[in-house]
Amino acid sequence: MLSAQLFAAADAQPEHTYTYLFTDLRTDELLAELPLAGVQYSFELNGIGRLSGTIPYNDETLPLDPETASQPARTAVYVDRDGVLVWGGIVWTRDRVKGGKKIQASEFLSYFQRRHVKRTLSTDTSLLLDPAYVSEGGQRLFADQQHIVWSLLRYAQDQPGGDIGLRLGFLGGTAHGVDRNVSYYGYQRTEIYKAITELAAADNGFDFGIELGWAGGANNESPRRFKQARAWYPRRGRTAAESGLVFSKGGGHGSIIDYDWPEDGTSLVTEMSGLGAGSGEARIVKTARAGDLIASGWPLLEGVATYDGVVDEAQVQGMTNADLAARSRADVQPTFEVAADVDPAFGSYSVGDEALFVIDPEPDSPRGREGVLRIVSIENTAVNGPERVRLTCVGV
Repeated sequence: MLSAQLFAAADAQPEHTYTYLFTDLRTDELLAELPLAGVQYSFELNGIGRLSGTIPYNDETLPLDPETASQPARTAVYVDRDGVLVWGGIVWTRDRVKGGKKIQASEFLSYFQRRHVKRTLSTDTSLLLDPAYVSEGGQRLFADQQHIVWSLLRYAQDQPGGDIGLRLGFLGGTAHGVDRNVSYYGYQRTEIYKAITELAAADNGFDFGIELGWAGGANNESPRRFKQARAWYPRRGRTAAESGLVFSKGGGHGSIIDYDWPEDGTSLVTEMSGLGAGSGEARIVKTARAGDLIASGWPLLEGVATYDGVVDEAQVQGMTNADLAARSRADVQPTFEVAADVDPAFGSYSVGDEALFVIDPEPDSPRGREGVLRIVSIENTAVNGPERVRLTCVGV
């Protein structure tokens, strides 16, 4: 009954206009505007969202040279929804299917999974042959965690063929005020994306991502696409009080179509051990304990995480603390399928936002359920008919 009402409401909504723009990865030159069928695209908090869809090969698209426009590892695809750039990333795979070719793309951060530190970079000048800062062609990293991210991306960008047009200005702004002691040795070939995720996951860390949009358009100039790296401290998104977002199900109203709100004690940890660099008795080992849970009656449940190559003891402790915080909850990533055009509408929330989720009493939940959760993943299925959005959340 509720699903029928939601579909009826969604059918009354205006059709959304999707445009898919294929560009050269390095120059951002527009290669073609191509249709896509069966499109799904997602966003991940501190992660890499993905897109899949099929380019039809027919009399209308073949003159646009879809082979060149969607060449894997060479091209990018942007998703424009009603004039707003909502997704962008790199085409990585392409496979022949009936009627065309299916592409798989990942957000621009995926580029840095394929970029590595090839010369030693460090905040410790005693380890460096060239103590000049990375921005000056040297090996020295700025100490603040936000500026380390800036330095790593600047290093990647300055290599021949390594500039994909990513704006770094926001990362060079006001420091977070959190200094780190880090070293990335050239012989280890540290993956740049992994280095950033480890910094972000440490205690007192940050959220990060790449924002897209249109710029310009004044004085008869055509708007230009932009993509800019961001690091949010202490976190990305709004609290539930700030956002005012409420997703609900029951009573013939609300935006939630279906949900899965699991409880899984198998992943619960009340004490975490973090293993850093070193071997044998010299290995860095740090421990974090959820004393409040143990004091309230929960048993000792131990977990172990390995942070290979992390030589700073404070950073190992911070990462251990963060892992404990993430795993010391019994609720594991509730998911909700919501209608895109029922309040809160798609586009009014983003990853990092908190929202109140309310489930009215029903047979398998006689007392109902509600809680403030943080949105960590958004997946939109852009097919014919009402859009469906899948939200993945964590407790706060």
